[in-house]
Amino acid sequence: MYSVIQTSGFQYKVNAGQILRLPLLQAEVGATLTFDKVLLSADGAAVQVGQPVLEGAKVSAEVVLHGKDKKVMVFRRKRRKGFRRLRGHRQNFTEVVILGLEAGSQKVAAEPSRVEFARKRAAAWAVRHTPSGRPATRAEKIAQGLEKPAKVKKNSLRKRA
Repeated sequence: MYSVIQTSGFQYKVNAGQILRLPLLQAEVGATLTFDKVLLSADGAAVQVGQPVLEGAKVSAEVVLHGKDKKVMVFRRKRRKGFRRLRGHRQNFTEVVILGLEAGSQKVAAEPSRVEFARKRAAAWAVRHTPSGRPATRAEKIAQGLEKPAKVKKNSLRKRA
């Protein structure tokens, strides 16, 4: 069974257990969202089409991640004028996993293993895309409760040699 939903000005074909990347939504990670604008619902044999939306149909989803997409470079130029502009843009997104579809008497729920996979995938993505590649600063180490690192003057190492 699948449905076509409308959210944030876009239409998406969704199945139960599917991971979906949407434009940024104002919802906490772990919150459950309900999409009421279901335009179409199909279960292989029967297809229900809304005029424009199906009454009583809804899709539930859980927010698993907020993040930023890869950078898109936007380059503009005008020939023979020496005009060139290069700008980068990273779009914010919200990733959700579809928990279940409901259209009239038909109901489909996602497999728990698929939902757990989406949560683990989101946690791994968050670890990879945080600025953990740099060493922690002295102030961050103190804030974490680690032992206070010794202060080293820049020229003290040079004077010994």
